[in-house]
Amino acid sequence: MSFSPKPLTIAGREFRSRIPDARVIYVDSRTAAAMTDDVLKAVDEAQTVVAAVYVIPVAGKMGNTVGMTDASGILLQQLVDRAPDKTAFVAMGNPYLASDFPKIENYMCAFSNATVSELAAVKALFGEIAIHGHLPVTIPNIAQRGAGIERPPQSVSGGSSNGHH
Repeated sequence: MSFSPKPLTIAGREFRSRIPDARVIYVDSRTAAAMTDDVLKAVDEAQTVVAAVYVIPVAGKMGNTVGMTDASGILLQQLVDRAPDKTAFVAMGNPYLASDFPKIENYMCAFSNATVSELAAVKALFGEIAIHGHLPVTIPNIAQRGAGIERPPQSVSGGSSNGHH
């Protein structure tokens, strides 16, 4: 499952190309409240959840939180509370998302929502490319500058070349 305010994102298409029956749900601040029950039901039924969160930094506004206090932020908090162990959060554009949701267990930062970043994030999640990610910033109470992981590409089981696990 992917949460995104951008219909037909590269990430959504890439997930479906790897897992054709993946359920992709787009949520934004206008629709989050009305969709909460459906989203949480889908989360309960899912084996794995990926929440791709598109929050773009605003020029001239520095800060160490995203300030997601709208309906989509409330829904994300419910998701964190409900299924932290099976949910991977991917911050598309703003690494400080985790500051607003400190109980996030699985967190990846893509520092933009450009096509190349969306594609790289999906490939990294599926183990198709190596991860050499280290934060260029400190996320207060979460991770220090330089924190991250090094992981080689994962071998694909069953001889499939499409990354489907």
